[in-house]
Amino acid sequence: MNSENASKGSIDAVITWVDGNDPDHRRRRMRALDHDVPDTPLPIASRGDETRFLDNGELRFCIASIRRFAPWIRTIYLVTDRQCPEFLTTETRARLGVQLVDHTEIFDGYDWALPTFNTRTIETALWRIPGLSDRFIYFNDDFVLSGPVRPEDFFVDGKIVARGAWNRMKSYGPLYLKGARLANYLTKKLLGITRTMHLLLQVRSARLAGYSRNYYRVDHVPHPVHKPVLASFFEKNPDLFEQNIRYRFRDIEQFSAIFLAYHLKIAQDEAELVPPDDVMMVHGEMDGKLWLGRKIRRIENGNVRFLSLQAIERMQKKHRRRLEDVLTDVTGLDF
Repeated sequence: MNSENASKGSIDAVITWVDGNDPDHRRRRMRALDHDVPDTPLPIASRGDETRFLDNGELRFCIASIRRFAPWIRTIYLVTDRQCPEFLTTETRARLGVQLVDHTEIFDGYDWALPTFNTRTIETALWRIPGLSDRFIYFNDDFVLSGPVRPEDFFVDGKIVARGAWNRMKSYGPLYLKGARLANYLTKKLLGITRTMHLLLQVRSARLAGYSRNYYRVDHVPHPVHKPVLASFFEKNPDLFEQNIRYRFRDIEQFSAIFLAYHLKIAQDEAELVPPDDVMMVHGEMDGKLWLGRKIRRIENGNVRFLSLQAIERMQKKHRRRLEDVLTDVTGLDF
């Protein structure tokens, strides 16, 4: 089997990661933020928050879980910005099948978009990773598999598997956006909870795929992506690609290439729509002590397969330690 056919028949994983604790990265980010003038009158309030860039160690669990519960994945591509996690030595990368990809590689020919500190911008260019398989699964670095998964849980009969539900599209007019931004600011100020315009992001992406009344709201899970559908879309719409990557920090005018890919496949009747009944989020800002304890027990008992870790730095030390101990055992973490 030649490399081209192997690429088409294989499934890769792509993870985006950054260590915002790194002084050099933080210095570059602060410099860019100081000089960044949003084009919109209502930029996302949390776009430059430190929490967006903190490295809480979730990446180790993410990689370990992929290798334990999805050993059929060919290569794990880790997309970074001039960085490499200390635990990923050359030997460890070789053993785990991890390949580093720098931002300069996926933005080749678009150097003017760098440096970028915007996940949405980075996601727009992930399909340009050299050697990436036609089918790949996109992981945030805080996604963890907590049970065995098969290729058919992501791709089946030429279709992607989409975990979510249909929702009615909201109208995001100027007054609504102003109110939402104020609500986000007050929630952060009074409760310490970080909110983003995530649903607007999904709505904008669905509209680009031709949807006007409803959109398929996808849960916070590893995302199956068909690379050719994005390559074809951006080949026909290069202006949209360039428009979306020009934002160095999150902006409400952006769409998500990942959610766009979902809706393009749904529109082509090439998506298997399933409920997100095996998905769970652990949230350090929003989960109370009792609820958090129940969630950890669910992980320990193997009652969930797709796990998302949010704001674990906000947990009490004993709860975070308990969570990390359980995840170490569940994922078989040994690096």
